[in-house]
Amino acid sequence: MKILVLAEQCECVRLMDHLSDVQGDITIIQGQDALTVPKDPSEVDAIIGDGVCSPGSAVNSRMLGWRSHPHTYLIPCWLPVDKKSLDKACLWPRLAIDRFDPQCETQAFSEWLSEVIEWQQNWMQFSNSGVLDDRSGLELATSLCLRRATGVLSFFDDDGGEGQFCFKAGNLISASFKHLREVEAFYEFLCAPSGGYNWDSSRELPHEGEPSPLSQLITEGLKLIYDANFLYNFVSSLDQGIKRTDSQSALDDSATERFNEQKEIYSLIEGGVPVSKIIEASPLSRPSTMAFLAKWFSLEDIAIVSEQPSRAKRSVLVVDDSRLICRFLEGIFLEDPRMRIAGFAHDGIEALRLIGELKPDVVTLDLQMPKMDGLTALKHILIRDPRPVVVLSAFTKATSRLTYESFKYGAVDVITKPSKTGQSSSESQNRELCDRIVQASRVQLAAVRYIRRAKKTEENSSNISSSPQTDAPEKVMIVLCGAGGFPSLLKLVFAMPGAKRLPLTIIGVAMSRRVVEALVVNLKKDTPIPVEEIPGAGPLRPGVCYVASNEDHCHLFDDGNQARVEQNCAQSTEDNFFDELLTSAADSFKSRLVTVLLSGTGEDGVEGMQRVKQSGGQVFTLTPEACLRPDLPARVISMGCAKAMKDIVGLSELFDVGAIQANPG
Repeated sequence: MKILVLAEQCECVRLMDHLSDVQGDITIIQGQDALTVPKDPSEVDAIIGDGVCSPGSAVNSRMLGWRSHPHTYLIPCWLPVDKKSLDKACLWPRLAIDRFDPQCETQAFSEWLSEVIEWQQNWMQFSNSGVLDDRSGLELATSLCLRRATGVLSFFDDDGGEGQFCFKAGNLISASFKHLREVEAFYEFLCAPSGGYNWDSSRELPHEGEPSPLSQLITEGLKLIYDANFLYNFVSSLDQGIKRTDSQSALDDSATERFNEQKEIYSLIEGGVPVSKIIEASPLSRPSTMAFLAKWFSLEDIAIVSEQPSRAKRSVLVVDDSRLICRFLEGIFLEDPRMRIAGFAHDGIEALRLIGELKPDVVTLDLQMPKMDGLTALKHILIRDPRPVVVLSAFTKATSRLTYESFKYGAVDVITKPSKTGQSSSESQNRELCDRIVQASRVQLAAVRYIRRAKKTEENSSNISSSPQTDAPEKVMIVLCGAGGFPSLLKLVFAMPGAKRLPLTIIGVAMSRRVVEALVVNLKKDTPIPVEEIPGAGPLRPGVCYVASNEDHCHLFDDGNQARVEQNCAQSTEDNFFDELLTSAADSFKSRLVTVLLSGTGEDGVEGMQRVKQSGGQVFTLTPEACLRPDLPARVISMGCAKAMKDIVGLSELFDVGAIQANPG
């Protein structure tokens, strides 16, 4: 058996030495001998491609050259690449015997070669009804051509489209598929990826049209498919938007073939419409439409619509030991135009290797895995190759220690893993999952790091008197932790100065009291500064970090000798928790009040921060680029209410007594 290898680095090539014992005589054709297409197809029995098949690559062009050549298109191919990946980079005229498998193992490859031998003897035969997985459209058309068959071939695609192709003595006399007719319908059938068919040789033929020899149509169709693939040299994805340019040279000659259809296709190009939508709406087949678009790109009649960096597809590495979960998440992520799958890892060790190789924009990480668990992998990721990590686990409820640990070790977000993988999740749940992962992928790497515990020192360990202070505090700090601010909050608390230098600090967390209770318990174990839940009423002491939930309707005031808190539930809701806290504090502490915002969305807090500014206090926010939810920080910066700080280190310095002098302006 003669095997043509079109890849220098391919796992299958390294297996050839072992195949002779299993398969018998094998001849490998490689290097310069593989550059030309032979006129005699018997010179090659099978072709091995490359595992990349990127658009415009040399391997891609050579593979297509062999598959679209009239002498060699029936040679089976093995491509060490996932079929879905190939479909995004190539319009491939498939044979049923073709294999798309990234795992090129000796036994599997040997079995495939045996199947190739059997297929070479039987591909001309097909049952009267079947699916394209057993006989592709290209094989069916070639078989009917060589048999000079007469009859009607009905075709049904997976989307409900129906087609009918009438043949007489190996000639096509009429064809229809969806809105396409005659040769355009036939070209569409040649590259159909799946569907079912039915052959009826006894069915009465319609009125005979002008016959088109199948041999000629197959040759023309394959050449058209080859030309269509040039489109991938100009667009990295069919989801990219395109626009017209000032040049319209391709439409200057009205005598060109299919001029009216070209004009119709050209008229569809407006408003940055994606290429895929143009292909769907085109009056011509996929190969014809793509070939025209490629030609217009080369003539600079059309161009890509420039995307903002924030709209670029975000690459995701999915790390989970369950292959069922991986397939489930893949189905969700592939539906989102903002995301693409970089790869899959099934344990922490494999994840570390693939992160180094694939450089994904974001990683989703399970916690319970073999070889290396998720938390251990998270520590290594944030030290060795920092990037945003979203923990996706069944064990990460809001109050769990694992959630806290995940944030402490540097996770950008923690999401509870979908539990019903056998059923379709609701559209809103899937959208929220994708939204949070895309948002996480855009967080600056400077904001992603492993949080180390603060060391206990004599100063940190000093007891803070529980008796009321006789002097009003010189400075009051209020931290607002909105949606997405939890990891930044942990970093900030761990970076705070010792108790003797810590001013009165109140942390408002947009979470329930139950979550805050769990947070305080964990913080007490990890930080030497005193951390307490805010009391329902009473005095507050400098040197203590008080944590309040959005169920604690806190009013802060200064009675002249000390800071106090009271709760007013009658006129309060969770929706105005931040505003309520800030406005009361601003009225009492004025220029002594410093507010720090860590991420957030919505309206709550805007009015309060304006009040702080008007009262002579100061407002700082983590820069939006470092926030998981940047909406609220970006808004208060644009309003002139807050000064942006680039990182947690800068914010932590604000908590040192005396670091900020009163600034009435």
